[in-house]
Amino acid sequence: MVLLAAAPACKDRYPYVLANDVPHTEVPVGTLPLRPGDTISVTVPRMEELRAAQPFEVGADGAIILPLVGPFEVEGLTPEAASRKLNARLNGIVLNPDARVSVVNPRLPVVIVVGEVSQPGRFEVKHGEGVLAVLALAGGLTEFADPRAIYVVREYPKRERIRFNYSDLTGGVERSAGFELRDGDVVVIE
Repeated sequence: MVLLAAAPACKDRYPYVLANDVPHTEVPVGTLPLRPGDTISVTVPRMEELRAAQPFEVGADGAIILPLVGPFEVEGLTPEAASRKLNARLNGIVLNPDARVSVVNPRLPVVIVVGEVSQPGRFEVKHGEGVLAVLALAGGLTEFADPRAIYVVREYPKRERIRFNYSDLTGGVERSAGFELRDGDVVVIE
């Protein structure tokens, strides 16, 4: 009877999915919101001024400077949404603008590491790098870290909390070791 009463107390407060159960999913660059540091291409048929000014880097203020348009805020918009917004802005300047925005070069992902690591902080990681690489950048686990309680909290494309086991990461278990960090991920070590 005592064991049954204690069982709910052992349950994890916050739901998670194990890293080895997360299927690998590609998120096309064209579906991600634009951010400062992204380099984008803007094409508008019949607007020669844009061809000479390519490519555009999204500034720290989240905008690009377009000829005939001036500052144009794109941060947080997908390329498709930025195209729609630009078409609306160009209406009256260009007949049937048909603007197209695409990502030429996405900025490097920025990941935050918190908890029981030697040097918590924000880290820029290469595209395709995983949890073990960012743990190395953060100086490794402290002596107080629980090697079975490493989490990635991800907001995009859906909010999820993914649990890792350090031995799976160092042992090369495919799903754990091959897990790609994305911009905005937060790595939490308990």
